[in-house]
Amino acid sequence: MSTPASPRTILVIGAIGKQGGAVIDHILASKEAKSFHVIAVTRDSMSSKALKLASRPRVTVIEGDLSNAEKLFTAAERQVWGVYSVQINSDSEEQHGRGLIDAAIAHGISHFVYSSCDRGGPEKSASDPTDVKNFAAKFYIEKYLEARAASSPQEMTYTLLRPVTFFDNLTPDIHGRGFARMWEQLGSKKLQFISTDDIGWFAAQSFFYPEQHRNEAITLVGDELTQPDADIIFREVIGHSMPMAPCIIGSAVKFVQKDTVGDMFRWFEAHGYGGSVDECRLTYPRLRDFRSWLKDNKGGWV
Repeated sequence: MSTPASPRTILVIGAIGKQGGAVIDHILASKEAKSFHVIAVTRDSMSSKALKLASRPRVTVIEGDLSNAEKLFTAAERQVWGVYSVQINSDSEEQHGRGLIDAAIAHGISHFVYSSCDRGGPEKSASDPTDVKNFAAKFYIEKYLEARAASSPQEMTYTLLRPVTFFDNLTPDIHGRGFARMWEQLGSKKLQFISTDDIGWFAAQSFFYPEQHRNEAITLVGDELTQPDADIIFREVIGHSMPMAPCIIGSAVKFVQKDTVGDMFRWFEAHGYGGSVDECRLTYPRLRDFRSWLKDNKGGWV
């Protein structure tokens, strides 16, 4: 299949974050790189990460945020062809997601890639917002995108990426230890994971071949395992057991943050994600499982 015509400019939200950064890395590392220019959006264009990103070829860094999505397209100073949209979990998430969609349509965007989340597999994700606050926000952004794209003057197409939990939540600090403990408290219930770097690969493919991924929704999952099973792998790779916060901390976080973390882990236990590792690996054979992700990211634990 032929690659997109040159040049095509992609506006990447959260460019110095895990997901946005991975999208940019996979675009620039590909054989299609010369066909694209990246507009990288960051809150602080003078940060060390932003300055490093700005030094890369075919990248322009602009400062802005989703409270004024219209301004991002003005600051780009060139016609934008595609948008990568990701929002942080917040009370403003749905508002920001809708605002970016509106601005994209107003500026003639051709293809829009939205990083959402899985909510129990392809069928359930398309119909059930769940009672998890940030899952529901993403569901309603998806529906808004589908409706607005269908009625847009340019017939904007889109790709919905629905990742499961990020391996990247597992970190050596207190946050990662707390996550590990809450995962352990799921007992025999398996939890699905994906690497944020692999999300970047799927996003890049959506831009390289937009017709192939036209109005498609893709659940992204790289592994599925219990915390005890993961701990066996962790000991083999790192040399000691996975650090975890005390039980009381995990329980307290779920209680205090009931409408976010608490509801999410209750949903994990009662329902859970519905992605297929085998299907994702057929598409991307280099998809990381827990062992391969851990080998690539073990620096903080050894």
